Amino acid sequence: MANVSLSSGNFYHTLKEYVISLLLKKPALDKDELSNYRPIFKLSLLSKIEERVVKARLSDHLTSNNLNLHQSAYSKHHSTETALLYIHDHLINARGSHQISCHCFLDLSAAFDPIDHNILLTCLLYWFGIKALL
Repeated sequence: MANVSLSSGNFYHTLKEYVISLLLKKPALDKDELSNYRPIFKLSLLSKIEERVVKARLSDHLTSNNLNLHQSAYSKHHSTETALLYIHDHLINARGSHQISCHCFLDLSAAFDPIDHNILLTCLLYWFGIKALL
């Protein structure tokens, strides 16, 4: 089923169905304030399996083409610790070479919320060779 979905570019409508539950962010917060809750999307088992298949294939593609050398999230044997060690190593090497270093840390947690999906799919195709059927 996952192969048919990926080759056709169609994600079956029944797999798009979900149930939303609200979870209080912290027990001490006011239960009457809606902003103190975060949504939890409960997907079907088949939808979760499809998601894992796509993630595995995408990760393999990026790894085999050396496209995620410094990617820490969602990569095997990488974590926030390895990302910090990478940055620390570069800072130490720069200081040892008498170079100036500057690091800018950004919160990109909602960076892709307003993105135009056609532009994103075009970039994925031309930059990373990831084909998506529209």
